[in-house]
Amino acid sequence: MSNADLAELFSQLTDEELTERVSSGGLTQDAQALAAAELRRRGAPLPPITSQIEQQEEAYLGDMVMLERGLTPTEAHMLSSCLRSAGIHADAGDTNIVQAHSLLTLAVGGASVRVPSTQLAEAKDLVAAFHRGDFALGEDFNPEETRP
Repeated sequence: MSNADLAELFSQLTDEELTERVSSGGLTQDAQALAAAELRRRGAPLPPITSQIEQQEEAYLGDMVMLERGLTPTEAHMLSSCLRSAGIHADAGDTNIVQAHSLLTLAVGGASVRVPSTQLAEAKDLVAAFHRGDFALGEDFNPEETRP
C-alpha cells in the first residue's frame, strides 16, 4: 500500500479510530508518521505512542534455558510465578500436555520452568531459597494485618 493510499485511508477514519491506531504501536514507521500527521491536521491531540516492536526487542534477555524439570503443572506454575514476582522472566512449560496426558509425563520429562540465559544464576539462587523455605509464611502470619 502506497503512502498516498494510507493517507487516504487515515483521512476516512474517525478521530477515535485514528487515535486508537496511532496509540496501538502496531503501525509501521511510515504509517505511524502519516497517521500522526493526519491527527495534527485535524487538530486532535497525539496520544502516547508505544512501539510493540521496540518493546519486544528491549525485552530480549537471551535464549530460554531449562531451570527445573520433572515438576507437576502446579509446581511449575507456582515456581514460575515466584520467579516472575522477583523480576525474572520465567515460563512454565509443558504444563498443558502433562495435565492433559499424564501418561506422557515421563516422555516429556514433566512440566518445566524456563528462564532467559542472562537471568539463570539469579533464578537458581531464588529457587534454592524457595526450596529452603525462605519465602514460607510463619505460623504467626495474620493476613488481616497486611490489609490497608
